[in-house]
Amino acid sequence: MKIVVNILIILLILGVGLSSGAVLLNKVPILDPPGWKTRLIIYLSKNSAAIDPQSPLPELRPDLYSVSVEQLFDIVRETAIELDWQIKSIDHAQMSMEVIVTSSLLSFKDDMTMRVMANASDKSSLYASSQSRVGRADFGANLGHILKLKRTVQHKVPRL
Repeated sequence: MKIVVNILIILLILGVGLSSGAVLLNKVPILDPPGWKTRLIIYLSKNSAAIDPQSPLPELRPDLYSVSVEQLFDIVRETAIELDWQIKSIDHAQMSMEVIVTSSLLSFKDDMTMRVMANASDKSSLYASSQSRVGRADFGANLGHILKLKRTVQHKVPRL
């Protein structure tokens, strides 16, 4: 019985270590609001992330950019190419595109959709969602994809 307990403890320690390592590799803000507990629950229970005005994670709320929809869409397309994401489809009429992102950890494939939408006065917003093909938890990988996209786009055009 003691051997079984020791094996379970070792497996628990390995699981916690591997989970922590995966979250760190995905470069997600574990300590930012709404707090590490809420974030950890999200990272360990969801296999998707999306830019949404109602998101509990502030970094997943849409940003406003000072360029037209067409300009932002071109920047998003260039960014996908620059990040070496596999482009599945581009819809210029809807200002949307679908890509496949290969995770750095274990080379999992994640499906990502990006869409640029117009706002008043020739400004635009970027919406994106990312979904893992495998597993019930992504350890923040999909959030990491969206943050990488947003950071790269923001280097090219500042948000308002």
